[in-house]
Amino acid sequence: MKILLIASHGQVGFQLQRSLACLGEVIATNRTSLDLTDVDKVMDFIRQLKPDLIVNAGAYTAVDKAETEQALAHQVNAIAPGVLAKLAFCGS
Repeated sequence: MKILLIASHGQVGFQLQRSLACLGEVIATNRTSLDLTDVDKVMDFIRQLKPDLIVNAGAYTAVDKAETEQALAHQVNAIAPGVLAKLAFCGS
């Protein structure tokens, strides 16, 4: 099984990478290799990789900055997960 793990360098992602390893090949990404704010690149990456499973550990977590960076928080916590769900379900 090919597993795409998004945001593997955070606390949650680090633990998920260890836990998922027994299930198959884990392709772990970080903000540099897969930027959730660039929807087109996310879509291209996933379409090219064709993972069997997508695990998203990415999130905008700077609560104190969320009011001043609303667009960024919305992109990472709402738009990107929606795109991931669509790709996982529909493949396009």
